[in-house]
Amino acid sequence: MENILYKYRNFENFKTFIDIILKNRLYAAKFKELNDPMEGQYLYRNGELNIDIRNQLSEEKNNLRICSLSRVNNNELMWSHYANGQRGVAIGVEIDRLQYMVRQVQYNGLPYIQNHKLNNQTAIEILSHKLEVWNYEEEERVFIHDRQYINVKIKEIILGRAMSNYDVGIIRDLIEKINPEIRISRAENIMI
Repeated sequence: MENILYKYRNFENFKTFIDIILKNRLYAAKFKELNDPMEGQYLYRNGELNIDIRNQLSEEKNNLRICSLSRVNNNELMWSHYANGQRGVAIGVEIDRLQYMVRQVQYNGLPYIQNHKLNNQTAIEILSHKLEVWNYEEEERVFIHDRQYINVKIKEIILGRAMSNYDVGIIRDLIEKINPEIRISRAENIMI
């Protein structure tokens, strides 16, 4: 059974789309580049984490890169927020879970960090939690160090319902020439 995750993208930056398709890779951002203003925040009891520990956590978070993906390909908010209002694409990919650390995001608020429970996974734990308001994303995150991209196997491309016929034609021609095994389909009407 395929375990496909989806990257919603607008189609306005054609160079980025070409890079994804030609090189079978997705960009992994630093956490401060992500759109959630609470990203990387955590709770702790006053006086429990000294400045050195907080600085260490900050450095560890800054050394990580994150590729955010969704388990769903038919969420209207995802299409609106990340794929230019259905004018973009959802790129379905497989991730080698033996090569990369993939974590499902927990939508239970900011994590509570305790001094006696700190370890080398604490920064990843912090970055694997989001406020419940984001749960529509059904997000999984790929964490890496020292690289800007993760390698992926592109399985399908879902074209937004509002994508122009011209752009649809470009994508179909491009995929046919580069990798005809990639499935291409059109996003379905979504009932809310």
